Amino acid sequence: MGKHLTEKERYLIEFMYNKEKRTQREIAKILNKHYNTIYNEIKRGTVRLLDRNLKEYDIYCADVGQRKYIEANARKGSNNKVACDSEYLLFIRDKVKQHYSFYSANELAKQEGFNTRVCLTTLYNYFNKHFIKLKKSDMPYNKIKKVKQEKETKRVYQYGKRSIDERGNLQQRDIYGHWEMDTVQGQKKKKGCILVLSERKTRQELLFKLDNKQCASVWNTLQDNWDKLKHHIKTITCDNGVEFSTNCEFSNNELIEFVRTNLYYCHPYRSGERGTNENQNKLIRRFYPKGFDLSEVTQEELNKIQDFINNMPRKIFNGLSSNQFLEQNEMEYLQT
Repeated sequence: MGKHLTEKERYLIEFMYNKEKRTQREIAKILNKHYNTIYNEIKRGTVRLLDRNLKEYDIYCADVGQRKYIEANARKGSNNKVACDSEYLLFIRDKVKQHYSFYSANELAKQEGFNTRVCLTTLYNYFNKHFIKLKKSDMPYNKIKKVKQEKETKRVYQYGKRSIDERGNLQQRDIYGHWEMDTVQGQKKKKGCILVLSERKTRQELLFKLDNKQCASVWNTLQDNWDKLKHHIKTITCDNGVEFSTNCEFSNNELIEFVRTNLYYCHPYRSGERGTNENQNKLIRRFYPKGFDLSEVTQEELNKIQDFINNMPRKIFNGLSSNQFLEQNEMEYLQT
C-alpha cells in the first residue's frame, strides 16, 4: 500500500480492466492498492480510439500511463536532501537564531558530524520555501533604510590629514597589520557607541566601548590600549567622521607619532575604501540592530561578541575562523 505503480502492474490493470472487465475496486484489492490509486491511474492512461465503424470508445492503455508517469517524474525536480534529516534543519535554525550566518551554521554542522551536505544556495532556497522555520527578523542581517544624517560639527586636524592616496596600494591583502577603523552608533538620542578596528588580511576584529562619539573618547581609548596594540598595527584607515578628527590633547607620544605618519583618511562618501570595516559592522548589527541603546552595553559583552566574530567559520578562509587563519600564518605575520 502507498507505493508507486510499476510498469508490470500497469499491464495487469490493462488486462483486468479491458479484457476481464473487472471493477476498479476489484483491481485495487487484487493489487493491494488504494482505490483512488487505481482510479487515478485509469484516468491518466485512458485514451479515446475509433472502431471500424468510426465510433469513438475509451480504453485504458498501460503504455500511455507509464509514459505520463515518467514525464511527470522528470518534471518534479530533484528530491529534497533534508527531508529525512529534521535534526540538521533544527541545528541550522538554532545557530542562525544565535546570530550565525547560514555559511557558518553549515560549517558547524559539518564539524558536528551531520551526514546531510547542502550548499549555501540550497540553504537559502530552503529558507525562501519555508523549509527552515525562520522569520526574516531572525536572520543575522536585515537591510534597513538609511536615515538622513544630521549635520556634523566642523572637523579639526591638529596634525594635518593624510589621504588614503598616500597610503599605497594594499589591495593584495598580503601583509598583516593594516587596520580599518569605524564607530557603530546606537540610538541617536543616546551617547553610547562602539569603536571598531578590523584587520584587512585576517578580518580580525577589536571592539571597544565608547561613552560618546567625540574625538577625545576615541583617542583616549586608543591611548589606554596602545601598549597592547602598537606591535600589531602598521596603518589605520578611517572615514572623515568628527570622532576621528584630532582636535584633542594627546598624552602618548608614540600615538602622536603614529597619527602623524600612519593614520589615513578615506575620500568623502567612499565607504567602499573601508570595505572590510563596513562588512564586519554587519556582524555587530546581528547583536545590536540600528536604534539599539548602546549606552548600557558593557565591555565584557563586547568581548564576547568580539570572540564570536573572531572564532566564527568564514567562507573566505574555506571554513577557518579569523583566529585559526591567523594561527596558521602567525610566523609569517610576525616577520612582516
